[in-house]
Amino acid sequence: MPAHNISAENAFAIVIMAAGKGTRLKSKRAKVLHQIGGKPLLQHVISAAAHIVPEQDIYVVIGHQAEEVRAAVKGTSVSFVLQAEQRGTGHAIMCAREQVQQYANILVLSGDVPLIRASTIERLGEFHLARRAAMTILTAEPADPFGYGRVIRAGAGRENVKAIVEQKALSKTQQKVREINSGIYAFATRPLFADIDRLTSDNAHHEFYLTDMAALLVKRRAKVIAIKADDAEEVLGANTLAELASLDAQLRMRKCQELMASGW
Repeated sequence: MPAHNISAENAFAIVIMAAGKGTRLKSKRAKVLHQIGGKPLLQHVISAAAHIVPEQDIYVVIGHQAEEVRAAVKGTSVSFVLQAEQRGTGHAIMCAREQVQQYANILVLSGDVPLIRASTIERLGEFHLARRAAMTILTAEPADPFGYGRVIRAGAGRENVKAIVEQKALSKTQQKVREINSGIYAFATRPLFADIDRLTSDNAHHEFYLTDMAALLVKRRAKVIAIKADDAEEVLGANTLAELASLDAQLRMRKCQELMASGW
């Protein structure tokens, strides 16, 4: 895969969400500081992103334990965006607006999804550009979709998306949908920032959710589409220590397979 192929021609920035706490892990450490394969979760995501754009075009949104997160990846030349008050994923992008609005497009990654492959990020970006979409959602079909927001498409086999519906809001029919939102997106910057201030925090957690951009853009008749990851495992994060251990095992097995394939 040619390094930095997308960025050079089409002005992509990558924004990595890394401001959250490790609450569900029952840990005092920021979630992205937990390690698999001997490195922080965030470091794995930065490494994948750096295959797509130069590190100076990567922006890491930090908040909880901000200085510790900076220190953990001090060997990189990424830029940091401070989200002093964590008010959701939509708010994180609002905080990054000044730094990234000069790019034509942005890719949004999660700092706690360490198995994401550079090839998948590239495929998402290229699909987004080819379809000239306002928003492109990376989706997956895990064995058990319960708890995840579902991607509701315009029809069977259709690229276009009508909405992302969270687990608690699913109708009986929608509960049968197995395609989940991974929380990884590509956006055309202009429509994103034209409408991002229309997000509301009228929800149980009083936060601004980036997922709500899908419905806002559809209402504007902007193109919102989805592409499915080949491997559902690479877009899953960890909310328990057991799941963290599972990610570590998967990462080590992936490395073993790479080494064996190369003749080691």
